[in-house]
Formats: sequence, C-alpha cells, structure tokens
Amino acid sequence: RLVATSSSRVVLPAKPNPCITMPLFVTRFLSFTTRRRRTLLKAATAVSVSLVGASTMISTWRFAEATQKHRDQWVGSGQPYYGGEWAYKFFLGALEEECGDKTKIDMVQLTTMLQASIIQRLDAMERKAWVENAYFHSDRKGLETPLKFRVDVDDRRENGKLGITAVMQGGLVVEKAGVGVTMLSKKLNPRMAKQMAHNHPALKEYLATGEVNDLSMWVNGISCIVHPVNPKAPTVHFNYRHFQITKDDGSVVAWWFGGGQDLTPIYLFEEDAHHLHSLLKRACDKHNPEYYPKFKKWADEYFYHTARKEARGIGGIFFDDLDSGSKENIFSFVKDCADTFEPSYFPILQKRSEEKYGETEKKWQALRHGRYVEFNLVYDRGTKFGFSVPGVNIEAVLMSLPLTVGFMYKHLPKHGTEEDKLLKILTGKPRDWATTASITGTSSG
Repeated sequence: RLVATSSSRVVLPAKPNPCITMPLFVTRFLSFTTRRRRTLLKAATAVSVSLVGASTMISTWRFAEATQKHRDQWVGSGQPYYGGEWAYKFFLGALEEECGDKTKIDMVQLTTMLQASIIQRLDAMERKAWVENAYFHSDRKGLETPLKFRVDVDDRRENGKLGITAVMQGGLVVEKAGVGVTMLSKKLNPRMAKQMAHNHPALKEYLATGEVNDLSMWVNGISCIVHPVNPKAPTVHFNYRHFQITKDDGSVVAWWFGGGQDLTPIYLFEEDAHHLHSLLKRACDKHNPEYYPKFKKWADEYFYHTARKEARGIGGIFFDDLDSGSKENIFSFVKDCADTFEPSYFPILQKRSEEKYGETEKKWQALRHGRYVEFNLVYDRGTKFGFSVPGVNIEAVLMSLPLTVGFMYKHLPKHGTEEDKLLKILTGKPRDWATTASITGTSSG
C-alpha cells in the first residue's frame, strides 16, 4: 500500500513491529470463548500433524528409494539378491568349469536378466502408486513404505539345485506376483523320466531298459505370474525352459525347449487380447509362419479346464518338446517370445490398474481365481513336474496361486452382465484375437 504525504513524496509505511502485533493477536485470542479457543487449537494441531505426517511419508519413501538405488539389494531367505548381473554370475558359477555349451550360457543370461527387469518394473509401479497416483492413496493398507519384492536365493549346488524366487504380495497394484529362475543338474530318476519321455524316443528306450539311472538332467527355466489387485487388470503367466538329458560321458541323449505365455482376464477388454496376441504372433512369424497358429491352438487346448468345459483365459501361445532344428535357432525363437512379455503386458497392467471397481467386481475376481487354482493343481504340467522333483522348493512351485480365492456351488452370473459375457467367451469357440477384423469392440467391460 502506497501512502501520499503533504510534501507529495511517496513513501512505504513502516513494517509492523512483531513485538506489538503479537500481543494484539494473543489479546484477541484470549478474548474468545473457551469453546472457540479449543476449536482453534484443535484445528491448528491437526494442520501441524498433517504437515509433519506428509513430510515423514515423503522422507520415508525417498529414503527407501535411495536405499534401493545405492545398495541395489533385495532381501529374503539366503544371501541378498543384487540384480540381473549378479544372478547371471551366480548361476554360471554352478555350471561345469569351462562349459562349452553356448546355449546353456545364453539361456541363463536370458532368464536372469528378464527376472531382474520384471522385479524392477513392478517395484517401480508399486512406488509410483504409493507416492504419485491419487487413485491409490485412500488404500495404502498400512504400508509405511512402498512394497518391494521378497527375493529368496536358494543355493544348494552340492545337491544340483539353484534358484532365485522373487515374490510380491499384498501391494497396491499387485495382489501377488512371482518370478522365479531355477537351474537343476542332477541324476534322472524313473518318475521324472516318465514325465518327460512322451515325445523323446531315445529317452523312452532308456526308460524301457531300466537304464534311466545312468542319465543326468540339466534344466534352466523362468516362470512368472502376476495377479493384479484391480479386477479389470488381467492375470498373466509365462514360462520358458531348456532341458538337456546327458549320459555320464557328457553326450546328449535328448534336448528341448518349452514355454509360452497366456492371459487370464477377469473382465474382458478385447483390445488387450488383440494387443497381446498380435505381439506374440509377430515374434512367432519372425521364425516360422506356422508357429503362431500351431502354438496358439496348443495353448487353447492346454489351458482348458476339462471338467468345467471352459478355457482358463483367452490363451496365448504354448509349446513343449521343441527340438526340431538347431539349439541355437530354437533358442533365438524362445528369446524373442520372452522379450515380448514386457511390452505385451505392462501397458495393459498400467492402464487397467486405474479402472474403477467395487465389491461386485472383487467377488467375481475371487471366483475366477478359484478356477485358476483348480487348473493349476489338477491340470498344469509344470506343477505336476515340480511335485515329482525330490527336495523341491514347494513354495516356488505354488507361487502362482493368488491370495484371494472364492468357491461357490453352481455359481452362474446374471444373463447379460459383463461377467456373463466373459463366461460365454471362455465356454465358446476359441477366437482369432491377433486379427484386427475379429475384434468387434474395444471392450466388453
């Protein structure tokens, strides 16, 4: 405020003296009624606590982020996990000295680096949801810091077993996620051989003559499952693995690759189905135009709940016992499929995790999770194989099971609902999701 004086000079008024102003405020405050003074004090205290709490929350997150950035360490049982490069060397250290099998080395690098990338991306999504995304702020579930993966390092190399199992559960974006890398090198037993011999004549011969105990097995694989919190975001699963069966002199009796990826929506968004299938088709077509239709059909048949006559989800690709051609060429195909996982799924997870949902959607999610559990325990070959391995880490085998599961007797959704639409897709004829022309709408949700 400017003040004009009689001499026409313009001057600024003197600054208020705090020693005078403060007593005036105190006097005014004391003139209020006791009840009003209490109300003002309570409001001032609440504002102060909120500011301190917000400051503490941000400081805690920054500390957690800084700790991860500088230490790059995840803790669970066993020794600490320090990321992909560390894991790669950890597994290589258990291979035979001067291992000349490039495919083994390349497979270990693929599995460990992909695992590390998934851990980092899901950790980052949880941090972002915890700090930046207002949609999640009302439901921090008592988390004082953003949720991180628990990483268990299983080092039993004296028994031919190495594994790194990373699990996140109870987050804001992720209800449960697991990504595990395993390497086994041990003698083959008849029970394991029977599980694997179906498409390998040489292995069948050893099984028939009772000479299986003279064989050894080496396998390296990665398996991943993500069950999101939001029912609008689909569950995803993938795994890729490489087997070699050798005699005592090191000569190879049989080798093969297996794997695949599939999507299990709780609520169907057709554009998501198209996105995933089109990227998988692109990876397959790069190597063989017959791969996608063949492996897509295999997935439709494999991920099928026979007793309930419904598919587990909208499929993807699935293959096993793939050994036609050179190991190098088939590994290249497997790597391209594995590299498709992140661009095919994370954009969907990010987008659908911010969709609105309520109690009805969560109940339906629990029921669909129940179907998922039924399939994994009754039909899944990987689960059956895991149970057949002596001394297996059973927690790693069952990490694919979701946290919230529901089972209801003869439950059927109401006709015409979004839940009913999904069930009709799952009980109907498999669709060609990769072809744009087959997409009749962007979403059924």
